[in-house]
Amino acid sequence: MKRLIYTIFAIAALILSSCSNKVDLYSDEGETTVVYGMLDTNADTNFFKITRSFIGNVNELAPNYAVSNYTYDEIEVTFTGKFQDSNATQTLRLDTISKWVPYDPNSVFYSGCYQTYYYVTKKLIEGEEYEIDVLRKADNVNVSAKVGTINSFAFQKPTPTIPITFTDVTTSTATVEWRVPVAPFKSTASYFEVTGYFHYAELQPGATDTTHLVMTWPLGSGRADDMYNTSTNLPYYFVTYTPSALFSFLEYNTYLRNNSPAGVKRWFEKFEFAVSAIGEDLYNYYLITNSSSAIQDVPNYTNVENGMGIVSSRITKSLYVTISERTRKKIVERFPEYHFIYDPNR
Repeated sequence: MKRLIYTIFAIAALILSSCSNKVDLYSDEGETTVVYGMLDTNADTNFFKITRSFIGNVNELAPNYAVSNYTYDEIEVTFTGKFQDSNATQTLRLDTISKWVPYDPNSVFYSGCYQTYYYVTKKLIEGEEYEIDVLRKADNVNVSAKVGTINSFAFQKPTPTIPITFTDVTTSTATVEWRVPVAPFKSTASYFEVTGYFHYAELQPGATDTTHLVMTWPLGSGRADDMYNTSTNLPYYFVTYTPSALFSFLEYNTYLRNNSPAGVKRWFEKFEFAVSAIGEDLYNYYLITNSSSAIQDVPNYTNVENGMGIVSSRITKSLYVTISERTRKKIVERFPEYHFIYDPNR
């Protein structure tokens, strides 16, 4: 069940990496269980954050970790689905792991403490449905959420075996293309974000080891339906970008401009194209919570049955391509102050 709710709930655990839950956990209808998780088939471990609502003054109670968190024996958490080690559906009872979160004086909620997460280490499968169930032992209430992982997709363009050329002609365009290999050739993702990463190695004067650095280049993002090309027999997703923009990013890169002393050496590494996909529930949550509204309380979105929160899916796939000799030579010639080394054999 998907429904809009006006009760405000914790969103910091959405990415499972923060503990400054900058919202009120409040319910006047008794205890509410809050569940967050992002299923990723690339991950070795998938984590879930499970907390609960409380009644009272948020400024007084929020710093008390025990107020909004369950002890291990208060709930039982299971996770059901198919995993890479078997074709059979399995139900796993999840254990907890604690992560120390350093003290943050700006944190509204607890920090300088251990955060408890539930986790599963079995590898998930693309395009499969999973269910998390939380049994609240005190009142025998079951809180649950079902979510499908993003189905398989693969890069169609560029070709990994052909070096990529970034021309400095400002009128030229290029595309990154990816497709779902099986009928109906449609992704279960609702939103894509495509990013380019310019990787290079650096050796500063006096240093004994090289460091590996990266420059991030946003190539495009949008709703999956808006990036879907159905004009061919094998539909695919794509984003169009301007290759010459790479030279502008290099020219105005703050790090390169401020850290290029005489004697520094830099080498080109493979260029990375990354496509990040997110599931429907996370995208809907984003739309709802970021909508402009005349009402004071913006409605929130949940797909958790008998509770609150978001359990959705995400994945990032990368393609690494050698930068062409032409492009490397052009960068060396255009930015001699950056001290990139042109090696036609590298």
